[in-house]
Amino acid sequence: MYSTLLITFVVVYEVATRYFLNMADSRAIFVSVWLYGILFTLGGAYTLHEGGHVSVDIVYRKVPERVRKVLDIIDIGVVMVSGIILILVGAPIAWRSFMIREVDSSLGIVFAPPIWWFKWVAVISVVLITLQTIPMLLEKIKQWEVNQHG
Repeated sequence: MYSTLLITFVVVYEVATRYFLNMADSRAIFVSVWLYGILFTLGGAYTLHEGGHVSVDIVYRKVPERVRKVLDIIDIGVVMVSGIILILVGAPIAWRSFMIREVDSSLGIVFAPPIWWFKWVAVISVVLITLQTIPMLLEKIKQWEVNQHG
């Protein structure tokens, strides 16, 4: 919630300087994009942790409970494998960016903010999501075993 409030203040500042002072502040645009990126990526891990993810359950509701449990395990497995792949691909990119202290030079020499740290935000978010799949998978397997024996 606080990050959304911060994004709002940054955007209002940017709009106010552009319209009332007749000067755009490109730093505000960068900061709002970074804040939104952090909110979005870390928010995904938090939402998964809280069980608040959205699912389309048109088919899911119509299949037997046993099939749902298999689908849950497959679903979590796909997220876990995808996360591992993204980490293996993203971490070297983020590391390389850190080593060269990468900046965004799209505005030339006027303003070239560092962006290497932002690449680590994506990697950390995927790590958190992937780590969250472990207890979820263990819980689903435990439920599966209880239903098999119970």
